[in-house]
Amino acid sequence: MKTVKHEEMRKEYKRKDLDKGIRGKYHKEYKKGTNLVLLSPDGSIPNFL
Repeated sequence: MKTVKHEEMRKEYKRKDLDKGIRGKYHKEYKKGTNLVLLSPDGSIPNFL
């Protein structure tokens, strides 16, 4: 994980308010793959069943 210098962070973020990340938190879900949903031109989800 890249460490950001304090002066590069936005002023509204404080280092003490940010927790450390959890390595591999979404690994299992990522390995399952993704679902692709094609929307109709009007933005609705078509019923294929």
